[in-house]
Amino acid sequence: MSSPSIHPRTDFEPTMRPGVYTRAGIALISLWLVSASAGAVPHGVPYVPDHDDTVLEQVPATTDPRVRRFEKLGAEHKRNPDDRELAIRLSRAYVDYGRSTGDARFLGRALVPLEPWLDDNPVPVDVMIVHATILQSRHDFDAARAELKATLKRAPGNAQGWLTLATVDMVQGRFEDARTDCVHTTNTGGQYLSIVCNGALLSLTGRAAQAYRLLALIADQTRNVPVDVQAYVQGLLADAAARSGDNAAAERHYRHALQLTPGDNFLLDNYGDFLLDANRPADALALVKNHTASDTALLRAVLAKAALGRADVAADIQAMADRFTAMAERGSHVYEREQARFALELQHDPDRALALARDNWKTQRAPQDVRIFLASALAADKPPAAQPIIDFLDRSHMSDPHLDALAAEVRARIADSDAPDNTGADAEASS
Repeated sequence: MSSPSIHPRTDFEPTMRPGVYTRAGIALISLWLVSASAGAVPHGVPYVPDHDDTVLEQVPATTDPRVRRFEKLGAEHKRNPDDRELAIRLSRAYVDYGRSTGDARFLGRALVPLEPWLDDNPVPVDVMIVHATILQSRHDFDAARAELKATLKRAPGNAQGWLTLATVDMVQGRFEDARTDCVHTTNTGGQYLSIVCNGALLSLTGRAAQAYRLLALIADQTRNVPVDVQAYVQGLLADAAARSGDNAAAERHYRHALQLTPGDNFLLDNYGDFLLDANRPADALALVKNHTASDTALLRAVLAKAALGRADVAADIQAMADRFTAMAERGSHVYEREQARFALELQHDPDRALALARDNWKTQRAPQDVRIFLASALAADKPPAAQPIIDFLDRSHMSDPHLDALAAEVRARIADSDAPDNTGADAEASS
């Protein structure tokens, strides 16, 4: 099948096409993974706890409207198991809940409603798009990318597919591919989705100020736009502002986003990191302390306690270590970026942190992945190990104030290590 004609639009007037944005909401949500980390995803052999009092699962509260939504959809699905549209809605509800709470068990649950159609040949396009989104959320990027590209050959007009593919390409640092994906998103999804896709890409490639101006065009658009998508745009604006060095604007957008979607796990993590970077650990702890059922939120809480010199931090460090151990014992995928940060900043083991950061770099190249690699190489006194990261930064122009400072130090120390040792010659000349 030939590729569709590409006519990139440059007139970013934020026109709204009714109905598009609600259907595309799940794709927009998936883009959040460009700048946020996810919890571990259970799979593999069953986990058997050592003690009878070990908490295996925290049951979500039925007072949560998102829980009521997937319970209602689940009941409808039991009555109508052959209704594919209903199955997809249920799967998306699980993905949304898992994303927003950091409880990745719901990504596994999201697969179940899709199973009757995954053995079809061909698998229906709408099922493949949701399945690829789940794979992407589980950090199985190569499989997600292959599935999306195969799907888009069959359905080149699917805006959600192009936007999700852009997500995968951005998080893996394939920025030229992501530019093409954003062109297709523009052509198939309209101006709003175009601005979201291109704004995210500009923010990641050294043009955060331009990204901020572009995203500001749609920041106040609310008609036909789901509240979680509005929050997502506010989060993108916060990230762009922070990368531009405008911390006041960044904080304003983080707060606005959390007003729209209180308790959103990825927002809490990003805002928590922002506060830690700003040397405000007390504010970071206050932000995440009631959300530590999420592994990523717990990590921010422990980092904040360590910065504050809290007496109970040792117990919390052990609790975090126990969580990583439990993930490994039950065969879960442990996200190495978070584990590298734990090893570096809390266990003070830079060599292990560097090994984890290097392994993580094989699949994930977001700004946080760059930072932990650079910081680990410096702490381990092995700056040349970060040369691939420096090369990546030179190609991509990725930039933010904290990343730039680390990169500058790595460059300087590599240059020092490459400088010829003229000490003996200088001494001889002076004698």
